[in-house]
Amino acid sequence: MVKRPAVEDRPHLTLTTKQLAGTAVLSAVAAVLEFIPADLYFPLFPRLTLDPVGIPIAIAAILYGPSAGFMASGIAGVVITARGNPIGAGFKFAAEIATVLPLATVLYLSKRRLARGGASTLLAVTIAWAAAVVCRVAVMTGYNYYFLPFFYGIPIAVVVGLLPVIAVFNGIQGLINVIPAYFVVDRLPPDLKPEWLTRTG
Repeated sequence: MVKRPAVEDRPHLTLTTKQLAGTAVLSAVAAVLEFIPADLYFPLFPRLTLDPVGIPIAIAAILYGPSAGFMASGIAGVVITARGNPIGAGFKFAAEIATVLPLATVLYLSKRRLARGGASTLLAVTIAWAAAVVCRVAVMTGYNYYFLPFFYGIPIAVVVGLLPVIAVFNGIQGLINVIPAYFVVDRLPPDLKPEWLTRTG
C-alpha cells in the first residue's frame, strides 16, 4: 500500500486553522510595513520605491504554500486600497503574486535537494530565487505595458522607454523580498518549518 504524503509534506492549496493564523499574522506584518516610512527611492526612476512589504508575504508562501502567498498578497492590496490607491494596489498584488507563487512552487519541487543540504540546497534555492525574480520581471513588464497607458494615460512610446528601468526595479525588489524571506524561514526551529524544507542529512 502506497503511503499518502502528510499534509505538511505537500504545497498547501487549502490552509489549516494554524496556517490561516500564521498567514494572518504575516499579513498583519506586511500591513504594518506598508504604513512605516521605510521605502527607498529607486535612483533610476524616483517615482518607484523599494520596500520591505513583500518579505512577510514571501515568508507566508514558503511556510504555508501558494495559497498563503496569494492571501497575504491580497491583504496587502486591500491595505493599499484603503490608503486611497486602488490602482497601486493592483500593481502591488500582481507583482507579489508573480514573485511568491514560483518561489513556493520551485522550493517544493526541489524538496529532495533541500533535504540534502550543502551544494544541492544552494542550487535549489538559487533556482527558486531566479524563478521568482524572472517571473516578477516578466509579469510586471507586461502589466506595466498595458496598464500604465490605461490608468495613467502615459503614451505607449514613453512606457516602452521606461520598461527596462522598471524591469531592473522589479528584479531588485524581487531579490529584496525572497532572499531575506528564505533565510528567516531557514533559521526557524524544525517544528515550525514545512517538512519538505527541513534538512534530514
